[in-house]
Amino acid sequence: MEFIKPGLTIDFIGRRQIFFGLSATIVLISLISLAVLGFNRGIDFKGGTKIVVAFKPDATVERSDLRQLLNDFVSKETGGADAGQIEVQDFSAGSGAVGDQKNFLLLTELTSLVSDAKKKDLITKLQAAFPGAQVDVAKEGEDRFFLVLKDKTAIEATYGQLGGVFQAAGYPKFKVSSDVQRQIEVNNFRAEQMLVSEEGDISDDVLKQRRENAAAQLKKDLSTRKDDRYTVTIQEFKTKLQTVMKEKYGESFIRVESSTSVSPSVAGDMLNQGLVAIIYALLGIIIYITLRFDVRYAPGAIIALTHDVLVVVGCFSIAQIKFTMPIIAAVLTIAGYSINDTIVVFDRIRETIEKYPHAPMTAIINHAISNTLSRTILTSVTTLVAVLSIFLLGGGLIRDFAFAMCVGVVVGTYSSIFVASPLFLTLHELFEKRKAEAEAAGGAALARG
Repeated sequence: MEFIKPGLTIDFIGRRQIFFGLSATIVLISLISLAVLGFNRGIDFKGGTKIVVAFKPDATVERSDLRQLLNDFVSKETGGADAGQIEVQDFSAGSGAVGDQKNFLLLTELTSLVSDAKKKDLITKLQAAFPGAQVDVAKEGEDRFFLVLKDKTAIEATYGQLGGVFQAAGYPKFKVSSDVQRQIEVNNFRAEQMLVSEEGDISDDVLKQRRENAAAQLKKDLSTRKDDRYTVTIQEFKTKLQTVMKEKYGESFIRVESSTSVSPSVAGDMLNQGLVAIIYALLGIIIYITLRFDVRYAPGAIIALTHDVLVVVGCFSIAQIKFTMPIIAAVLTIAGYSINDTIVVFDRIRETIEKYPHAPMTAIINHAISNTLSRTILTSVTTLVAVLSIFLLGGGLIRDFAFAMCVGVVVGTYSSIFVASPLFLTLHELFEKRKAEAEAAGGAALARG
């Protein structure tokens, strides 16, 4: 299929100054937006709570209803404050499915329902119950209290005493653990993995029995062991949300499968790691282009890639669309898509140079781009149709991913033609100019000699 007639050559290079100016303007706007507005971080990079809820398979549950319920719940618990980002994902099918039930993932920026005043009150009560104990509370993320006792105490008895303190304070749902218990659990897990590795395939019944034996042994060990370090995690969010779900959906609601909090500092680290991953990808592409072609090609390719990345993230900054982990994946995908397009053009330029070594470089580049234009249009349009379908018909985080891909496909195609190739020509002309100056200087030196 040919959209461009064979033999037709379009003068792309003749307009390179216009497109250099356009690209510089777009990149400058993106940089200004990133400096002034920054990213509108999603839960992945801001911190929040991820909750998995389960319903019976015949339950009638809509994502919009769950989103509204969670929004109202968070607003009520925070005294009418803005609920922030709320996301609901249905993963009842595929790898996220758990048994014969409907499963939804709820995401919210809220991580705690225990106020600072209540935390201080709990610390006072714990210090009163355990004289001489050092009590600390996690500064972010889940509501965790860390106790270091003056002396080692019987683990089971201490669990009961800690439970009494939290129940009396109005927190019936909590989880207590000790350093000794965690170490035993780690050892049991390692032993199980070693047995599986040594014995190969093990039936589910055998594995279940071994886990039951390990749990019984753990309970026996805890009845005789002592420790001085304990951790208590309040499950207030999970408990209250489960009550609200039960009130709304009745018997259709099964339970809250899990609740995980992501602290802001951990979320910030994830953002930094994602940005570092993009930088590493760009460095790898520089090395690849340099080895595959030569040093004259690499700067154009990497500047075009950097241009694409900055434009995409700049669009997210300008529109203040949530910047999440899937967007990092989209940016890395765009980098791969863009460099693939650029390599096709560069390959054709190199082939044309070998075929017509004395032809003007401007004519060679125009010829190469024109010859690959049909392929570029076909690839870009078919890719764009796919991601546009996801953008228009999808929802939630997948829609933001599709938006990034839509921008990336358009910008990646543009940069391969109007950024990478003209930059190669600019660098080629610079090399040739220096080569001519060196030859002229050498000739003059010979003439004087």
